[in-house]
Amino acid sequence: PRAAIMIQRLLRISLIAALPLAASNALAQETVKVVAKHADKTLKLPGEIMPFEKVDLIARANGYVTKVNVDRGSIVRKGQVLIELSAPEIAAQIAESQSRVSVAESQRAEAEARAASAQATYDRLKTASATPGAISGLELIQAEKILEAAKASVKTSGEAIKSTQAAVAAQKELETFLKITAPFDAVVTERI
Repeated sequence: PRAAIMIQRLLRISLIAALPLAASNALAQETVKVVAKHADKTLKLPGEIMPFEKVDLIARANGYVTKVNVDRGSIVRKGQVLIELSAPEIAAQIAESQSRVSVAESQRAEAEARAASAQATYDRLKTASATPGAISGLELIQAEKILEAAKASVKTSGEAIKSTQAAVAAQKELETFLKITAPFDAVVTERI
């Protein structure tokens, strides 16, 4: 029995070794010459063409449409102005903010003049206080406090200028939204 098992194993091994030889002989016999010709069959499949990128453009500022530069089917380039809007309110708000900047600048100039006057008064009183009995200590303290208040007024008017200038910049930024531009190269497919 043990010899029979050994013979079966040897047969299996020899059969497994012979398989690749038989397969390679069979493949070698099945060669065909390649000939170029038109395909006889066409295949129709249902499908849908979808864009790679799609976007709906909406104005970020309220206004009236003054000019439309493109129509359905127009080829547009990135950054090209598609629609121009007009918003008189924004122009009025910019003018109002710019006038506030002018007012704040004039208030700062006035505060600086008061601070210079208070500084001069304080310096004179301090020099006069060197002479005993010429100036009371209370007058010197009052002049010092007036000077500190004038300097604080200059600082706050400077901050008011920055604030109003920021408002002007924000309004001008809003004004840039009155031009709708193409976000990428594309073809206009729909216009509402």
